[in-house]
Amino acid sequence: RLQPACMTMVSEGMVVHTNTPRLQMYRRQIIELLFAERNHVCAVCVASGNCELQRLAAMVGMDHVRYDYLSPNCPVDISHPRFGIDHNRCVLCTRCVRACDEIEGVHTWDVAGRGTDSRVITDLNQPWGTSTTCTSCGKCQLACPTGAIFPRGVAVGERPHASERIALIVEARKQRW
Repeated sequence: RLQPACMTMVSEGMVVHTNTPRLQMYRRQIIELLFAERNHVCAVCVASGNCELQRLAAMVGMDHVRYDYLSPNCPVDISHPRFGIDHNRCVLCTRCVRACDEIEGVHTWDVAGRGTDSRVITDLNQPWGTSTTCTSCGKCQLACPTGAIFPRGVAVGERPHASERIALIVEARKQRW
């Protein structure tokens, strides 16, 4: 039986298998479901080649999606002067929520809704550009694994790649502590 690592107590003599064919199958299904739930089409995505979801799909051997795409028409909020968020590409990982809260020390981002209607929101579902708590630091954008939060007015080739993002977030965390 599969056990979640975060809830499984360690015991002496315990044997843990983290890379079995069965686990790979489940991981592939989860990634496929993430692709099918929103509008993730790598060939036309501006984050293609610099996307954690795309890298995970390749890592688990996903070459197509067996499920029907839901193709929701999620909003894109470009009301902020420096950043935008495309909810069509958001996988609800909540990294933006945690970066804003735990690193920047404000609580601009949160999650609202249920199921396929879930969205990350700013200031109790106000447009991001009208946020009174956002410091415009960009840590949420750096933490975003899919490019759903993006810098406005920056060409795709000028955006930092994943390794640069991680270093920036680690440095920001060091400064906070």
